[in-house]
Amino acid sequence: MKRTLRQAAAPVAAAGIVGAVVAGFLLGNGSGSGVAADGAEPAQNTVSVAGTGKVSGIPDVLRLDMGVQHNGNDVNEALNAANSDVAKIKKALDKYDIDSKDIQTSQLSINPHYENNGKINGYEVFQGLTVKLRDLSKAGKAISDAAAAGGNATRINGVSFDIEDNAKLLQAARDAAFADAKAKAEQYAKLAGRGLGNVTQISEDTSYEGAPMPYAADMAAAPKAEGSVPLEAGSQLVSVNSSISWELV
Repeated sequence: MKRTLRQAAAPVAAAGIVGAVVAGFLLGNGSGSGVAADGAEPAQNTVSVAGTGKVSGIPDVLRLDMGVQHNGNDVNEALNAANSDVAKIKKALDKYDIDSKDIQTSQLSINPHYENNGKINGYEVFQGLTVKLRDLSKAGKAISDAAAAGGNATRINGVSFDIEDNAKLLQAARDAAFADAKAKAEQYAKLAGRGLGNVTQISEDTSYEGAPMPYAADMAAAPKAEGSVPLEAGSQLVSVNSSISWELV
């Protein structure tokens, strides 16, 4: 995600975390021209630097990607069986007070099976669900119950953690990125015998670093799930990369 802000106000102070920095530096009397590191035409008498701020937080939601798969002699047979199992899964999740908006049909596929002579001899139906679990303390048990409700037809493709309430983390990461960039800009200005003036441009990229946790499963070998699936939420890194330009005075 990239945002760009142009302003003429003085920069605010912020606490920072040192990150990787790329700097563009141009001095002149206004009569020349130059090219910044990114290929853009920079303004005269400016210094442009990139700062990074990284803040970690604890995930507050888990996304479950699961579904059911059925085979049948005809489409209706396979589809009705899949519909029935999906209904059982939703009923099993009812006791976890999951909001209806947090359960979404993610996939529906119907594929024929062919004999060697090319004749269709049956159909395979897969129905997928994406479920957002907000109570992480009960997420493992919810997954086990949902898998048991789907029985042998259950397929679990994976789970992933995320931070939905990330506003404070982003603010802290921006503070860190700005302070990182400003410290570098001040150093370059000092080396050039100049000082920093107003901020002339700010742009940022944000990223979330936290790998999804694979949890692929075919319940045919274990149709009756017992206990709770062990889950570890760990932490997720929120990173902001800011590119900021200052006037040199």
